[in-house]
Amino acid sequence: MHEARLTISVGIIYLITSPSFLQAQTDSTVLLQQIEVTAERIELTDIGKHTDQIDTTYISHRHASNLASLLTMNTPLFVRSYGAGTLATVGIRGGNASHTQIIWNGIPIRNPMIGLIDLALLPSAFIDQAAVHYGGHGAAFGSGAVGGLISLSNNPVSLSDQLSFQFVGGSWGRRDGHVRIDYGLKKIRFSSRFFSQSADNNYRYRINKDLPEKNQVHHHLLSQGILQEISWRPADNQSLTARIWFQYADREIPPTSTQNASQAAQQDEHLRASIQYHYHGHKFHWQIKTAWLDENIDYQDTLILLFTENRFKTWLTELETSFGINKNILVTGGINTEISSAESANYLAGTKRGQSALFSSASLYAGDWLWRIQMREEVSDGVWSPLLVDFAAEWKFLRNLTFKSSVSRNYRIPTLNDLHWRPGGNPSLLPEKGWTIEGGVSWSSRVRATQWSSSLTAYSRHIDQWIMWMPPVKDVSLFWSPINIAQVYSRGIEFRQNAKWIKDQWKLDLKTGLDFTWSTFETPLEKFNIEKGDQLFYTPVENVFGGLTLTYGQFTGWYNHNFFGSSIGINDPLDAANIGSGGLSVDIGKGLVKCTIFAQIENLWNVPYRIIERRPMPGRTISIGARFAFSPG
Repeated sequence: MHEARLTISVGIIYLITSPSFLQAQTDSTVLLQQIEVTAERIELTDIGKHTDQIDTTYISHRHASNLASLLTMNTPLFVRSYGAGTLATVGIRGGNASHTQIIWNGIPIRNPMIGLIDLALLPSAFIDQAAVHYGGHGAAFGSGAVGGLISLSNNPVSLSDQLSFQFVGGSWGRRDGHVRIDYGLKKIRFSSRFFSQSADNNYRYRINKDLPEKNQVHHHLLSQGILQEISWRPADNQSLTARIWFQYADREIPPTSTQNASQAAQQDEHLRASIQYHYHGHKFHWQIKTAWLDENIDYQDTLILLFTENRFKTWLTELETSFGINKNILVTGGINTEISSAESANYLAGTKRGQSALFSSASLYAGDWLWRIQMREEVSDGVWSPLLVDFAAEWKFLRNLTFKSSVSRNYRIPTLNDLHWRPGGNPSLLPEKGWTIEGGVSWSSRVRATQWSSSLTAYSRHIDQWIMWMPPVKDVSLFWSPINIAQVYSRGIEFRQNAKWIKDQWKLDLKTGLDFTWSTFETPLEKFNIEKGDQLFYTPVENVFGGLTLTYGQFTGWYNHNFFGSSIGINDPLDAANIGSGGLSVDIGKGLVKCTIFAQIENLWNVPYRIIERRPMPGRTISIGARFAFSPG
């Protein structure tokens, strides 16, 4: 078996220019703490790695309609969007969308046919916690978590009865609303959420600056869903939670800027159901979860007489245990099994995939050091993966400084479409495999009314047998088809700085993020006009994010700014762009009834831009809404 070479060549230079760096004397944040026996696997895998946690107040009080908007407004991640309400994906650290694992309450919810999930179809109304976990996480979560993973979770059902609802109206026929009700008895609680989104999306755009504006056509969106949760606590150290998430979306697919018309449309139906049981002991913790995923995608294009319906069903079960040998040593282990079936006119009948895995980890907290090793072995349709390992360490070597490092092995099996799609699928594809090394330093302190935190991370990743779909080329292929590229080399630097200041009724929150990402072909592909060292498609080198939030009493104003550099598309190059957004809100009422009235503007400077070539993005977009919350106490 060919083994990927691991090259350790990461140098880190860290400079903090803030005056408070020299002034910090007290109240420094303790980054290394006693290991908890109840720690979730996602918390353990974060040791030694970089994570962006999205502020929960932003999710509950800001007004992003879906996960794609949340990520754009909170991180420097480059979200690859085809336009308002249409397909949106993300590739972390120069990877493609299938290199990003998406987990919901610990359950992977990616489509096994295409290896990704549409972020535009994940409503923010169904998300309480969200985080971006950078780097290889294959040893913890298996095939696919090569660039990183995004974790979504729901908070425990509230112990008090409450009702909240929100309505939003805006440009281009936007009409959004969602309702949440928490209710029940002391031992058994219920939470019901409903959402509806619709928009005409007939925004104006220019093909280029020398031509007049035109309206986008055939771009209507309707998306609706329900999330029902039931939580039972038979004892203080036990919980049983069941969730059912059903969602329907009907989207018109607009013409590209080189087409005169489009009649394409797509309907998506999603059913996600799960049951999770947790037991928490003094030294022993275990949990079992099972889930059923059922997704149907129906696509039609009457102009070219193309009609296709694709459906997958996945059943998975996982058992995990944790044992605290003492207050400084935690050992975990578990078993996972997953069975998927797919139906499509472009597949042979009976296309299935079965996967099973064993995983374990050990964590040690010793003085100023925190160590963690994870291992995982997977088998997919009788083919064993290499042993996936992830070794990490954190060292608090000065009062406010912590050094982090990790080395992880990466692995990704081809998707069902990669192997079985007709025409174009390639059953001879090999799995991707490689190594990631990263290192970084973080700093945090509190000086009087101001709290500061900064981090700098550098990483290097080599992947062999990278899978990429390539366009038809004469004498090579008549169709789009996936191939194994010999090697892709990704490396980069990630910087974050957060500052919070509180004085009487004033609150100031400043966030900045800067990512430099180089992800290049290490083997020339002459038939596709790709040279060694070329940057991967749709991967800007520079991505910058800045956010400012100012609160005085019940009034809040905010401004976010994103810059992304130029990138290479399949057909055309894409220009860099500066995109700003801002908003104002006011809180009214106290006690039983609370109300928030808000207004926000996206693409404030009305910048014409594209993220995918020939797919124009909306110009200035205004929305106004109100949120009400009622709690009887």
